[in-house]
Amino acid sequence: MKMNDLVKVENGKIIVAQEIIDAIVEFEKKALQIKLQQEELKQNLKKAMEQHGITEWTSPNGEIKVSYRKPSTRTTIDSTRLKNELPDIYEEYSKTTEVASSISIKVEC
Repeated sequence: MKMNDLVKVENGKIIVAQEIIDAIVEFEKKALQIKLQQEELKQNLKKAMEQHGITEWTSPNGEIKVSYRKPSTRTTIDSTRLKNELPDIYEEYSKTTEVASSISIKVEC
């Protein structure tokens, strides 16, 4: 089957071949599994570093460098409140940036 037959638009509606849908679902499931495994490994490494006061670690072959950052606080601006209470100030200090087009795919696993 040609690539043009897998995704096409007819009468303003996009038509995606089932094999494309199946492939996307499979990739998303695998990506989620890998992400969960990665997070577990990272959490184990973080826990060990916290428990033993280690702030930096490099793997023996130098492939991985890990830096531990202690918990801290962060101050941010409540932009919704600022916009509601001081709209002129909000407008004066707001900036607009270009955002590239993208798509989002959610797969129910």
